[in-house]
Amino acid sequence: KKYIQKDDHPCCVRCYEKFVANTCAECKKPIGCDTKELHHKGRYWHENCFQCHKCRRSLANESFGLKDEKIICTKCSSRADSGVCHGCKRAIRPGTKSVEYSGNNWHENCFACSRCLQPLGSQSFIPKGDEVFCVTCHEKKFAKHCYGCRKAITSGGDRKST
Repeated sequence: KKYIQKDDHPCCVRCYEKFVANTCAECKKPIGCDTKELHHKGRYWHENCFQCHKCRRSLANESFGLKDEKIICTKCSSRADSGVCHGCKRAIRPGTKSVEYSGNNWHENCFACSRCLQPLGSQSFIPKGDEVFCVTCHEKKFAKHCYGCRKAITSGGDRKST
């Protein structure tokens, strides 16, 4: 009868697969003695189950990383880490200048005034609803203007009547 040597003790194939074999982290089935076993940080996989969680490409002979306890290839890992621009919906590549505002990520050039479309970068802006405006456009569109000089009134003041 065929057997496996485990910790210097013989074990028949049936008992090995039932009681001793590691369980695949992907399919949750035992990894039998006739299957190649891959392991990383205390977790085990069948060779065929060791694939990128996102693109399903085999990682048996590839570099990989972990994202939320799932194995992913380096290509998908760089995409996942980079995030997506809320403006243009394209990936924000590592090392690219970006802006985070209100829980969203933007390419630096995509984070722009809703009126004039000029990138805001690190300059001051004023949010209004789900839009953002540069100071100049906000004053033109929303501020009250002086009856005499037509300049925007940007802060309070006392109301007086004669």
